[in-house]
Amino acid sequence: MPKPKQQPVRPPTAFERLADPEGRRRAADPNLTANGAVRANRAAQFMPFAALTGYYELVRKQEITVESKRELTEEKALVLSKKLEGLKRGDLVRVTYYDTYGYRSRTGILDEVLPAFKLLKLRDIAINFDDIQGIELRGRA
Repeated sequence: MPKPKQQPVRPPTAFERLADPEGRRRAADPNLTANGAVRANRAAQFMPFAALTGYYELVRKQEITVESKRELTEEKALVLSKKLEGLKRGDLVRVTYYDTYGYRSRTGILDEVLPAFKLLKLRDIAINFDDIQGIELRGRA
């Protein structure tokens, strides 16, 4: 079977000799452009320009319709209060709560319950007792 012909390596231009005097990079390398720059970096000049930074995020926020907050009945509030009393630090819980964007559910490790401040703290968020709609124990520490 005959060997495939290799393309001859062209001699470097004057600019290439200035940019790379020791000849470490050559245009024959498919990862480099003719002047020795990394080919992947060249594509950055063709990336779209975002003149309106944050515009699309603002439009998406306005498209969201927020559900109004529901008040808990006394029975549900009592059940929720009993569940909060039974929780300990390190428990894995799933909390359904209301925030400015509507109802959300978050699963996380309980950091602490602060009855004086009416706060339930997970590792990355603090939730007001008045905003909690439901809490479910998923695991004990």
